[in-house]
Amino acid sequence: MAEVERGPNVLDLESLRIARGSEPKRRNRVLVAIVTLVIIAVLAGAGYEAWLHTLGRPLEVETAPVTVKSAGQPGELLSGSGYVITRAKYITVGTKILGQIVEEPIEEGKHVKKGDLLAKIDDTDYKAQLEQAIADYDLAVANARLGDAKLARARALFGKGYESRDDLDVAINAAAVAHAAIEKSKAEVDYAKFYLAQCRILAPIDGVVLQKYREAGATINYGGDIQAGGGATDIAQLADTDDMRVEVDINESDISKVTLGMPAKIIPDAYQERSFDANVVKIYPEADRQKGTVKVEVRFTHPDMRIIKPEMSAKVSFLAGTPTEQQQPLVLVPRKAIVGSPSAPIVWVVRDGAASRTPLLLGREFQGGVEVKQGLSGGETVIVTPPDNLKDGQQVVEKSS
Repeated sequence: MAEVERGPNVLDLESLRIARGSEPKRRNRVLVAIVTLVIIAVLAGAGYEAWLHTLGRPLEVETAPVTVKSAGQPGELLSGSGYVITRAKYITVGTKILGQIVEEPIEEGKHVKKGDLLAKIDDTDYKAQLEQAIADYDLAVANARLGDAKLARARALFGKGYESRDDLDVAINAAAVAHAAIEKSKAEVDYAKFYLAQCRILAPIDGVVLQKYREAGATINYGGDIQAGGGATDIAQLADTDDMRVEVDINESDISKVTLGMPAKIIPDAYQERSFDANVVKIYPEADRQKGTVKVEVRFTHPDMRIIKPEMSAKVSFLAGTPTEQQQPLVLVPRKAIVGSPSAPIVWVVRDGAASRTPLLLGREFQGGVEVKQGLSGGETVIVTPPDNLKDGQQVVEKSS
């Protein structure tokens, strides 16, 4: 068969024919490119968000001011709560005799002076006993005079030989017995005076009446009825108002800050607008192992007995010094703002919206913060509990409440 001759048009059609196997490969490449662009866009968006939350946005931090106590104002080392007591705690006053109370001019809460009458017992019997003792004394004195006279005559007669030695010895003994009777009757008089004096029960101290155990008309006897807390012959319970104190329990970890004589302030819970100067007068030698505390007593310098009463609750602030001892202002920084090592403490100060690393020289620790001797002058804003990754110069903003 003769070969068919192909013309130029036939060759052009062959060159325009598309191979069927290459079309899917091209589609796959386009799809991969689209997915890649989407992933890049997502990663770019996430990176942008991260940039906004870190480098792009200021770090949110909690801040606090650096405070300054004015010159001469004592710094508060620590504080505690306790109760008002007296130096001698409480004194129970009673009598050593029995009888009926005929007078008792006291009531609970009344302030008394030393020597004031608390109660009077019927003294009729005791006056009679005293009169009898005085009469016995007079009789003994008279007998002694007679004995002395007889002894003098016996000595004279014995010297002249008219009395025997036995008669003289009898006279000597009689005179001695008469003088001994004087001493005995004198003691009985003193004893009767003592019992008579016990009929008037007087206040032994300046104080306030906390409780009275008897009422006028009651009879004191060993088998009689008594009020709770009182003994058989007790009259009243007093508190010594010459030395008013507040008893406070201090944690063992803080007791090293308390020293004898250090100044303090007392604020009664019932009168929180009033404060009283005080000083530490007693630190107990033994701790309470159950509570982990040590008992301390703080004495009022000038208590106002119109409002201060035993067993009232009060707050005590222990101070670093008196106003005359502190001449320079006291700069205090919050304890939680201090980071770094104990030998090289620092704080982060916020200046113009940026964190600035500031080294410090610290002093004593007070209730309101830590004393700053160098590094801060007061009025600065510091970051409280700063994050570990905080950088010097990093932009910060205070957390919104």
